[in-house]
Amino acid sequence: MADCHCYCHGAGHQNDLVVRAASCTNAADYAILLDNLEKVLGGFHKRIRDVTTPTRGARNVPLPREIVSMRTSVGSGATWFETLMVDEALHAAFIEVAQGSMASGPVVRRVQADFVNRITHGAITVIGSPVAFTNVVESHVWCSIVAEKLGSLTPMSSGALPRGGLADICYPRKSTAKAPSSLAVVRSRGLAHIDAAYAAAAAEPIPSDQLLALLRLVGAATYPDLWHHAAAVRFCLSPSVAAVGWAPANTTAIATPANFAELLVAGIEGTTGGSEMAKNTWPTSFSCASHFPRGGHGIAI
Repeated sequence: MADCHCYCHGAGHQNDLVVRAASCTNAADYAILLDNLEKVLGGFHKRIRDVTTPTRGARNVPLPREIVSMRTSVGSGATWFETLMVDEALHAAFIEVAQGSMASGPVVRRVQADFVNRITHGAITVIGSPVAFTNVVESHVWCSIVAEKLGSLTPMSSGALPRGGLADICYPRKSTAKAPSSLAVVRSRGLAHIDAAYAAAAAEPIPSDQLLALLRLVGAATYPDLWHHAAAVRFCLSPSVAAVGWAPANTTAIATPANFAELLVAGIEGTTGGSEMAKNTWPTSFSCASHFPRGGHGIAI
C-alpha cells in the first residue's frame, strides 16, 4: 500500500481486515484474523534488534551484521525504529478491536460492521476518482479527512493549530511536505459523510469509547504509510498507545508509551539541532507529550 495510487484515494485500504476485526465473534475467526494480520503487517518483534521476526513487506530490514551496531536515532536506524513502531502499533490496535468485538454482544458487532462498511463504501463514492498519475500523496485524501474528524474529537494539548497541516505528507526528516491536490474538492463532503455515519452509529447501543476506537482504526488502517503522515500517528494511533491497559497481551514490546512519546515528541525540539529524529517536520500539536513523559527509547536492544 505504500505505493498505492488507486481510485479510492485510500478509503478502501484494508477494509476487509477492519470489518473482520469489528465483527470478530469467536476463537476460530480470531485465529484466522491474527494469521492474516501477520502476513500484512509482520510479526511482533522481541526487541529492536530482532531482524528475524517477519516484518511488513514494504520495509527495509537491516542485515544481521548491520543491526548489531546500528544507531536507532539517526538515518536508516531511525527509519527502522520508527516504522517498526507504527506498524506494530497498528497491528496491536487491530487486535485490541477484535478482542473487544469478541467480548461484545451480537448487536454491538453488527453496529460496528455496519459502521465500517457505511463509512468506507460511502467514502469511495464521495472521494473516489480516476487517478491518471502515480502520486502516492493522492492516496492520502481519505486519511487526511479522517484525521481532521478525529482531531475535532481529540483535545489538543496546546490548543494551537498544527504547525504543518493535517494533510501534510512527507519523509519525517525532510523539511518540506506535500498535501493531496484533490483534497480541497472533496474535503467538505468527506467530513459530512463521516459526521453522518458517526452520528448514526452513536445512536445505537454501542459504548462511545468503543466507537471512537473503531474510527481510529478505520483511519489508521487506510493510510498508505502512517510513517509519512504525522496527523495519522497523532490522532489515529497515539490515543490507543496512551490508553490505560495498552498493549494487548502478547503483542508489541516496541510500540510502548515511552517509545511513542519519543517518536512524536521528536518534532518539538525543532529542526536546527539534536538527533536526526529531532529534525523531522511532525508538528508539536501532533505529539503525545501531554500523555507521556519525555524519555529515551526505553526499549530492549
